[in-house]
Amino acid sequence: MKNKIGLGKKKELNADLNLTPFIDLLSTCVCFLLITAVWIEIGAVEIKQTKGTEAAASKKISYDLDVVYKGPTQASLNLKRNGKRVRSLAVKSESETSFQVELQKLIETKILFYKNKAIEIATATVTPRSSVDYGNLVQTLDTLRKNNIINIGVLSASGR
Repeated sequence: MKNKIGLGKKKELNADLNLTPFIDLLSTCVCFLLITAVWIEIGAVEIKQTKGTEAAASKKISYDLDVVYKGPTQASLNLKRNGKRVRSLAVKSESETSFQVELQKLIETKILFYKNKAIEIATATVTPRSSVDYGNLVQTLDTLRKNNIINIGVLSASGR
C-alpha cells in the first residue's frame, strides 16, 4: 500500500479539562448570592416632586413646611406662607423613636391647625445633617406622608 499524503498519525480529540476549580468558583458564587439575598429589601416611598409640578401652579394661599435637622433627635419646623415664615417650632427628644412621635404630634396639632384653622401644606422640604441616619430620614418622610403632605423634597446640607 502506498502512503497517502496528509494522513498522519491521528490525534485523539478528547482533552482532559480540570473542572474542579470551575465548580469551586461556581459554588462559592452561589453561596455568596444566597447569603447576601437576606439583606436586600425593596421598598418605595411614594412622593411627588416639590418644584416644577402642577402643584406649584395653583394660586391659592399656600403653606410650605421646612424640617431642618439640627441633630439626630433635634429639628426645627418652619411654617411658611408665600415664602415668609409665620411659625417656627422646635422638636427635641431623647431618642429617635420618641423624636418621630413628637414630630407627628407637633405636625397634627400645631402645623396642620395653624391659628385654629385647618390648613393644607403645599410643599415640604427636609434638610438633614450628616449625623442623621437614613432610617430616621425615611421615618420623617413617612410621618409627612401620614399627614397627607405629598409634595416632599430633600435638600442637601453640604458642610453641615
